[in-house]
Amino acid sequence: MEQNLEPVNTPVTSSSHATQATQDETTEKTPASQKRKATPSSKKASDVWDHFTKDESDPKNVRAICNYCDKDYAGGTRKHGTSTIRYHLMNQCPKYPYRVEDKKQKLLCFTKSGSESGSGSNLVAVGFNQSECRAACAKMIVIDELSFRFVEQEGFRLFCSVACPRFIIPSRHTIARDIMKLYNSEKAKLRDYFVRNSQRVSLTSDTWTSIQNVCYLVLTSHFIDNEWKMQKRILNFCQIGNHKGETIGKAIEACLKEWGIDKVFTITLDNASSNGVAVNHIKKRLQIWKTAICDGDFLHMRCSAHILNLVICDGLKEMDDSITAVRNSISCAHVSSSDSSTVIVGIFLT
Repeated sequence: MEQNLEPVNTPVTSSSHATQATQDETTEKTPASQKRKATPSSKKASDVWDHFTKDESDPKNVRAICNYCDKDYAGGTRKHGTSTIRYHLMNQCPKYPYRVEDKKQKLLCFTKSGSESGSGSNLVAVGFNQSECRAACAKMIVIDELSFRFVEQEGFRLFCSVACPRFIIPSRHTIARDIMKLYNSEKAKLRDYFVRNSQRVSLTSDTWTSIQNVCYLVLTSHFIDNEWKMQKRILNFCQIGNHKGETIGKAIEACLKEWGIDKVFTITLDNASSNGVAVNHIKKRLQIWKTAICDGDFLHMRCSAHILNLVICDGLKEMDDSITAVRNSISCAHVSSSDSSTVIVGIFLT
């Protein structure tokens, strides 16, 4: 057994000594300075330094300053490393805009209660949602009647960068598409409400001509919802060919079919003769649909504001001489301005 072991151990030992000798020779030939320089040059700088600035004003106490919140930490030497400043960046910095948070993580905040008194608040959990923010932005443009270009203005972008840095502000073209999607969505909901509840509505309408000599018609519905609250919705705002009664009647009929409305209480219009023709057209359609109340005898409601306007105009005609005298006296008044004060020099009455 001893003779069998000797041939096996001898090559392993000699080989090990030869390898060790080769390494020692290489180590002796390589300068120590080159070995120390190879380590830092081959090591890549951490990407966390893209968000921190080194303050080397005191070489003995190098500080790493956050570019967002100006918080400083010890840094610049091997014993400190980058784990502390990375943790600050990902978990503690309140102004870091690129933090990826858990979508399930939410913030507790107080919201106003939906009570009629308007007092009180509820504690709810709120999380960031890009699509909901875009929808709220589109509603803001509609409610406040702002231009689409408002989202591209410098002040709004500054506010969003401070209030919610993670919100990606859409362009005016994107916000226009979002508003159209919002309109189509709300239109589908309202149409479904009319069809599902077989809602009977009252209508008001008016027509006018713009300075470009273009005729327009607007149709508004009034109804009581399931909570017994009065609601008003604009169903159509469209261009029509002329102010003839038949044209107005067909436009109202097409709008009712589009919205799935076949039950109408009344239609309130002014006293123009063309509106009488339009009401007769709608009355015949309701009779065909068998939804007219009292055979449509009370379908047409005269606009009280228009009637009052006609009464006042007729009454003023009786006082035309007095009104003319007042207008002439105002036109003869001579007004001069001196030292930011206005002085009436003379008023000549006729």
